[in-house]
Amino acid sequence: MAISPVKLFAISAVLALVSGCSYHGAAMISSTPSGAEVVDVNDGTLLGVTPLKVWWKENAEERKFINIRVQKEGYADKTTSFWVTLRHNSRKSAMATPQSVEMNLDKNE
Repeated sequence: MAISPVKLFAISAVLALVSGCSYHGAAMISSTPSGAEVVDVNDGTLLGVTPLKVWWKENAEERKFINIRVQKEGYADKTTSFWVTLRHNSRKSAMATPQSVEMNLDKNE
């Protein structure tokens, strides 16, 4: 017995609501020189060291505004902001095609 297209659509809609649609995005953060710490400016969390791939997950958002500080001993700290596009249905997909964020650090004098 086949399910009608209308019933199939209704079932799909209910499953999407129950599962709580999530959207994923990722960024590959690199610096020159590499080996710089990447800090989330909003809460002070150390995200990792460059080169660094970071992933975000949100419900019902298309983009997420990110503020980071990149710091390395002997170099001036650099802060940047960017929008990460939450266009993927899974973490795996987002991590496979991250957005590129490149930072050039200046030596302290």
